[in-house]
Amino acid sequence: MAVRPVPPRWANLDIDLVTEIMNRAPCVIDRARMAAVCQAWLEAVARAEPLTFQLPSLLLPPADVTGVYCYLSGFRDHNMFPGPRYFGSYDGGWFFLAYGQTRGHRLFNIRTGESYELPDGLADIFTNDIHSMVVLAATLSFPPHHPGCAAAGIVTYQPDLDAPRQRHFAFWRPGDRMAVCDVVPAVPIEPGLEPEDVVYYRDSFHFLTQGGHILVCSPIFDGEGHIPGALLELMRFQEAWCTDEQFVRARYLVVSRGELLVVVRLAAHHHAPTSSFKVFRVILKSKTCRFEEVALCGRMLFLGRGCSRSYEVSQYPGFKDSIFFLDDRSFYDDAEMMFGGVNERQYPCNDIGRWSPEGLLPSHVEFYFPERVPSYNSPPAWLLP
Repeated sequence: MAVRPVPPRWANLDIDLVTEIMNRAPCVIDRARMAAVCQAWLEAVARAEPLTFQLPSLLLPPADVTGVYCYLSGFRDHNMFPGPRYFGSYDGGWFFLAYGQTRGHRLFNIRTGESYELPDGLADIFTNDIHSMVVLAATLSFPPHHPGCAAAGIVTYQPDLDAPRQRHFAFWRPGDRMAVCDVVPAVPIEPGLEPEDVVYYRDSFHFLTQGGHILVCSPIFDGEGHIPGALLELMRFQEAWCTDEQFVRARYLVVSRGELLVVVRLAAHHHAPTSSFKVFRVILKSKTCRFEEVALCGRMLFLGRGCSRSYEVSQYPGFKDSIFFLDDRSFYDDAEMMFGGVNERQYPCNDIGRWSPEGLLPSHVEFYFPERVPSYNSPPAWLLP
């Protein structure tokens, strides 16, 4: 006599109860896993309220794989992905990555499997020189399938065999084999003008430089849809950084509430972990820029070069004013790391956490992985919703 299989007990739960559970799960990955339990739970996911808001997830690469950690689900490890070097992300699950550390740049969607080839070379149309380049950070003007999509990046390249590597800006379109760095009027990358972050804001790419200057770049499209260069306006910073004599770990650009913000990341000294942040509103006027310090005022900021995002605390019950940050010291400290062998690459992965203004938490900085070992694969990255 055949024995009929006994359905799992959770399959017998009332559908309304399961739907209510789904409504209280704010993470899309949690819901997807719940939907895989059984047919009844799959139906409950279809009936659940749609996810209106999401937050970035953290991709934290150990030696050979990448863990995905989600803030909305209590910072659990969701999945493991083999990982190349990540150097940015874009909304909708898009990643900028380099399969060969210094080559094989691609734009890849982790959810749909779509991908676009990105340039490995940098062309100078005025000198007809072509250089091998490595992309350190990048962003898009629009989603990659948009007809007006352009990309801007911070790259490093070697002008000639005897010269040191230089950090520069570059422009291309998804699928291009070559990037360009030509701007009108031409601006040499002198000390203080090395690009440090990039964001798309008010129809132009805005680069923040190490000296606090803003380069406003508008790509030029030719008749065939290619980008031969960009129009540039240099907005010079006329003041001194106000950092209370702390070491500046990094500076980021963030678009928030229709404004452009600069966020300064501070530490006690060069080898110390992150200790605090300062947030400034950028005021651009008459070819100059100045910064006005502001409070978070109900915002959560997720910082990453080319991919910083701002979210409203009021839309996420249980969250408070805070800044989430990655360990991106390799952008400065280990510029040549990616050119070394596997055993020579030690991307730091332990200066990761959340900072909150005074009065909201007993400690201003909460570190998530203080003992995390370095990765030979990639620095951490955000997975954007």
